Amino acid sequence: MDDSSVGWNNEARWKEIKENLTPFLNKSGYKDEDIFFVPISGLTGENIKEPVGANCSWYKGKTLMEILDQLPVEKRDENGPLRVPILDKTKEDNKIIAHGKVENGRLTVGDKL
Repeated sequence: MDDSSVGWNNEARWKEIKENLTPFLNKSGYKDEDIFFVPISGLTGENIKEPVGANCSWYKGKTLMEILDQLPVEKRDENGPLRVPILDKTKEDNKIIAHGKVENGRLTVGDKL
């Protein structure tokens, strides 16, 4: 909502955006309870950590950080199958080095992948 054409005080535009995006997100596999709409400004930081002020007095919901703090965290199973998403890769000489994070399972010295 950084662009002045959006208009923080325009609740009708906010509702229009929600009504147009929700069916698309539902068709993409998201459930209504998994969708959160939060008016924020990345330039000024409004409604990210601190509640938005007079610019958006119609919004009574939570800030972005409050919503992120309340999201459930997936439990990791160290005895489950090894899952390491590749985050980045670099090429060095004739070798490719993959960078990742162990999301599930366990990796110990001497394991073969």
